[in-house]
Amino acid sequence: MASAIIAGAGASTGAAVARMCAARGLAVHGARRRPPPQQSGDTFTVSAVDFRDEESVEAFVARVEESSGPVALGVHNIGANVQFSVAETTPQVFRKTWELAALSSLHFARALGARMASRGEGTLIFTGATASLRGAASFSAFAAAMHAKRALAQSLAREL
Repeated sequence: MASAIIAGAGASTGAAVARMCAARGLAVHGARRRPPPQQSGDTFTVSAVDFRDEESVEAFVARVEESSGPVALGVHNIGANVQFSVAETTPQVFRKTWELAALSSLHFARALGARMASRGEGTLIFTGATASLRGAASFSAFAAAMHAKRALAQSLAREL
């Protein structure tokens, strides 16, 4: 059986994508830093994984493939939307936002991309936001992180 990984399997987009994948017969493995309680009727589980940590991501992907077979679909849905003016954005907030959206997408792509490339199949999807196309007042950290995530996805499209 093929499997899917949904990074950022929250209550909205991530959960909807997970349910859609499960309905199409994929073994779905959701992940987020702090998983919510399992919802009745859910056909997937959500594990605690911090995608800012490369070793944790690699171990999670290996566990998924060992238990459910090759990952056919990976969806990176981590965004870290924060709203502060540039003057209010501390280096700590900027760094954490960038790590959550951009660095986590690199770890996700490295863990899944090589496996998929060696098999000659698989799909990686990176969700985005308007902020990945243009900045807005009070969204500097989020826009910068989402721009980076989008640029990484575009680079991957040309490499894999």
